[in-house]
Amino acid sequence: MLNAQLINGINAMCVGMSVVFSFLVILVFAISITTKVVNYLNKLFPVIEPQAKASKKISTDDSEIALAVALAKKGI
Repeated sequence: MLNAQLINGINAMCVGMSVVFSFLVILVFAISITTKVVNYLNKLFPVIEPQAKASKKISTDDSEIALAVALAKKGI
């Protein structure tokens, strides 16, 4: 009785591990095929990256700081 249960348990374990292994193999192939398809589509339809805007020159002039302080004190 115990021997039959042990054999059934080992049999179920082997079937389960085979199913998981098969799924993982199929998943690896699907991901590699998807990667090739996406790379091919990127060659056909390249992504146009927006050009960077010219950055505003940072002023070291104290007049802008003084104006900001004056407006803050005035309450505007």
